[in-house]
Amino acid sequence: MIKRANKIDLIILLLWPIIASAISLVYEPGALVSVILYLFLPSLYLSIRYPRFIKMALLFSAISSIPTMIVIDYIAQTTNAWLMYPNSVFPFKLFSIVTIEVVLWAFFSLYLIVIFYEAFVNEHIAKKLWKPQIKYYLWIVISVFIFFLFIKYLTPELLNIPYYYLAWGTVLLLIPFIIQAFKFPETTAKIVITGLYFFYLHFIYEIVAMKLGWWTFPGTEFIGWVEIVQIRFPVEELIFWFIFLALGSLTYFEYFFDNEAKFEKNGAK
Repeated sequence: MIKRANKIDLIILLLWPIIASAISLVYEPGALVSVILYLFLPSLYLSIRYPRFIKMALLFSAISSIPTMIVIDYIAQTTNAWLMYPNSVFPFKLFSIVTIEVVLWAFFSLYLIVIFYEAFVNEHIAKKLWKPQIKYYLWIVISVFIFFLFIKYLTPELLNIPYYYLAWGTVLLLIPFIIQAFKFPETTAKIVITGLYFFYLHFIYEIVAMKLGWWTFPGTEFIGWVEIVQIRFPVEELIFWFIFLALGSLTYFEYFFDNEAKFEKNGAK
């Protein structure tokens, strides 16, 4: 349940995507400004209102977003799963493909998800910022990134993954959340409550982004398409960005960052 004292903040966050969309549709800003409007400003607001959750949100988003989004976006663009923020304001791209705006989008998306979850639903202040289980999570992320580099430079044809959006969304988001739901049902309801807000935010962001060309989906390997007010995007976008980005991300956060007892229950030291 969301506490009464936090309801004004929640109302502001519910109104903000509408305000951000109005600004965007009138002024048609570029990709970097869209990240600021939809993600950075609400993140900043919650950081000012709930500073006790900043460090943990920063730690999780920094570890999770930077190497992971480079891998995900690189393969997505080379397989035509999507094209995000093609008109970068920065003079360079990571691996000549991944824009800085995409990395910032990933960082502030995860930061906003975690600080929203902690501020309105979970309200758990970690006793220690760094826990042993975070080390394992960091090793996993770094190992995946190193594995990607080996594949990219030695056998890049292996990165041509059919139905890539469906593949990575299922493995990284859907399956972990399903395991979470069955194994730790006590936290699932809180995660789902948070997911409701981000479904709303992502839906509005998607409509404006597609209209203004902040990203597109040039490929054909999707399981289907959704059409709303002359906006067309893949079913995978609806499933994995609208719904399971928040649910899956909070699954990792709950297991590795937020709950010592849960990790010990599974035998890790």
